[in-house]
Amino acid sequence: MDTLGQDFKLALRKLRKSPGFAFIAILTLALGMGANSAIFSVINTVLLDPLPMRDPDQLVRVYDTDKRTDKLPASSLNFRDVRAQATSFTDLAGFDATDLSITGPGGEPERLQGAAVTAPFFSVLGVQPSLGRGFAPDEDLPGKSKVVILGNALWKRRFSSDPGIIGKSVLVGGEPHTVVGVMAPGFDFPLKAQLWRPVTWEKDLTDPANRGAHFLNVYGRLKPGVTLAAAQQELSRIAKGLEQQYPKNNTGIGARVIPLREEVLGNVQPALYVLLAAVAAVLLIACANLSNLLLARAASREGEISVRLALGASRGRIVRQLLVESTLLALLGAGLGLIFATWGLDALVAMGPENLPRLQDVDIDGKVLGFTALLAVLTSGLFGLIPALQASRVELSRSLGEVGKGGSTGGPRQRARNVLIMAETALAVVLLVAAGLLIKSFVRLQQVELGYQTDHVLVADLSLPETQYTWASPATAQFYEQLLGRVRALPGVKSAGLSVHLPLSRRNMRSTLRDMSRPEPEPGNEDLAEIRVVSAGVLEALRVPLLRGRLLRDEDGTTPGNRAVLLSEEAAKKYWPGEDPIGRTVDIGVDYGKGGFGGVVVGIVGNTRFTAPNKEPAPEAYVSFAQAWSNDMSLVVHTNGDPLALAGAVRAEVRGLNKGLPVANVRTLDAMMGSAVSQPRFFMLLVGVFAGLALLLAAIGIYGVVTHAVSLRTRELGIRMALGADARQVVGMVLGQYLRVTGAGLALGVGLAYLASRLLGSMLYGVGGGDPLTYAGVALLLGMVALAASYLPAHRATRIDPALALRQE
Repeated sequence: MDTLGQDFKLALRKLRKSPGFAFIAILTLALGMGANSAIFSVINTVLLDPLPMRDPDQLVRVYDTDKRTDKLPASSLNFRDVRAQATSFTDLAGFDATDLSITGPGGEPERLQGAAVTAPFFSVLGVQPSLGRGFAPDEDLPGKSKVVILGNALWKRRFSSDPGIIGKSVLVGGEPHTVVGVMAPGFDFPLKAQLWRPVTWEKDLTDPANRGAHFLNVYGRLKPGVTLAAAQQELSRIAKGLEQQYPKNNTGIGARVIPLREEVLGNVQPALYVLLAAVAAVLLIACANLSNLLLARAASREGEISVRLALGASRGRIVRQLLVESTLLALLGAGLGLIFATWGLDALVAMGPENLPRLQDVDIDGKVLGFTALLAVLTSGLFGLIPALQASRVELSRSLGEVGKGGSTGGPRQRARNVLIMAETALAVVLLVAAGLLIKSFVRLQQVELGYQTDHVLVADLSLPETQYTWASPATAQFYEQLLGRVRALPGVKSAGLSVHLPLSRRNMRSTLRDMSRPEPEPGNEDLAEIRVVSAGVLEALRVPLLRGRLLRDEDGTTPGNRAVLLSEEAAKKYWPGEDPIGRTVDIGVDYGKGGFGGVVVGIVGNTRFTAPNKEPAPEAYVSFAQAWSNDMSLVVHTNGDPLALAGAVRAEVRGLNKGLPVANVRTLDAMMGSAVSQPRFFMLLVGVFAGLALLLAAIGIYGVVTHAVSLRTRELGIRMALGADARQVVGMVLGQYLRVTGAGLALGVGLAYLASRLLGSMLYGVGGGDPLTYAGVALLLGMVALAASYLPAHRATRIDPALALRQE
């Protein structure tokens, strides 16, 4: 141990004597290790612990399936039947994401992301409120008192962390609800919910006509010892039974069980692994650079090492000393890297997409510190071992004779440097190709034809309390009619409407679509469409093109005789091939309590990518909103100028009609589009940053190696120039050697990049992993950088004075 301590003291003295080398080495390592620590901290939280719940491996997501999709939400009646029959689960629970208004004490009226859940929801997830209690088993039954559980952030912000809120009443949706619990900090499942209330098993949820309405998200907890396969087998059997019992709605309806972890992570998992691979490549490039620096440093220390060997030091002792120096550099780099990682995490969280699970909980914890320490040890061996072994193999007779002359060129060392340059060039190519593909994919995603326009559109969410505005009542209709009249009259408003369903949001509904002039289809063969409930003015505000017929009018749907429907071009082509559906009466398989849903097709409009820009248009039906005056609607306003400039005026018009109504989520449709592509933008930016860092490190590495090689060949180049070689020949000789090395690295990198591009498959849109323009652009860029990095020291070689070079011998 005493000897090891002496080695560390000696290593520290050596670094103090070479502050420039120490600064560059530590900074290079800090950048590489800091990036790795930051990304590992994200993976540690998001991938390794995405579900802060009890025994998360037992949690599953349960879907219905049909011939078109294997991820269909359940209908409420099917859910009740499955829950009653299934034995593979300790219990099943469901939720319906909904916006909920909260009014009364604590602040202004608000509309918040909430969830209507079945009573066992929290017990199935294995979480309980940090204050108060969860829902009792019977609190989702009709006639029970209305209760609510608050999110921790809402409790702190609106109620000032008052523990006395338990047992008090707040208005949720205009109705008094008793607060029974407050969730722990950070819990916002599902979909960043801020408050939860029980569903009530009555009305639409229990109407037999709605067995075909699939909207309920179902979760389950497997019993100990029950496998996923066993649960799948049981649910498939139950689905078969329901198909026989309810052939009209359940023919072709199956079941699917997947781990909840897989559901929550979605396509985030491969993307984060790509990021980890990217930062690992950056660290490897940093290690290659540092190995080259140490090889050059070892060449200048040959005399010192030879003297120590001559005085009796063993080669093992020399190797250990040099590895101690490498370890010290790695530890100092790791310490600075943790500081960089802390700063980087703040930026990551700030720019991260909302749908990246638990990103706000990412932190530098014990696991991250352990990972960084392990990284320091591995890194020190990675960049220090080859230079240490090379340095210990000096020839005593030659090296002692060259003490003070700066060492020798050494063939093995030069070959090692060339291999390292080739390796870091190849890694840089892989990262640059990945960044290029992601950038091109993102550009394609931004350029995709949505079928509607997002500019100059203001969106605001409304939630009418059921105590004042009964579902689909005349009072509800009157409020909406007056509001639209006021908003349309505002200066700067071109068109305005109300919609249950918004583009680029989670509010979507799919149902059957039947032409009433045709025979009733066989169960399981019904036509399906995405249903959009909208008023007149919405499609005008979104500028969805009318292809033929007419758009919706304010009077459509106000009486049973004038119900109107619009179809998308995709729906018309798919379900009425060679026919014109205008004038046909269609029925939609959802009952909103007004005696049917659907109407006469009055027009055909263009296809839209309503749910996401990367999803192909589906058959769509737009239904006049007077058929379903929902209490939860969104105002869509097309403006002449800046949409947000009208936000205050819109709020004033709402409060002019009812000052207690919250106007929530006032934003532009452009901002919603930005959120829809935030995840690919996030990963594109990060990979782009790491690729840029890799390119910089590769350029520095090439420059350093060529500079060092030129300094070692001073005498040789001087002799060549004395014998008549001109500057162009000297530059060509130096460039030729290193451009061949980087060219080999480039070729190797292209092959590796093509193989690695398969990992990007789910992250790419509109571009293949073998896109030739991307590869050609990367090759050209890296070739130019390598040429510039090699040319500068090569050009300096032409200024060597042959006489001075000859006198150095």
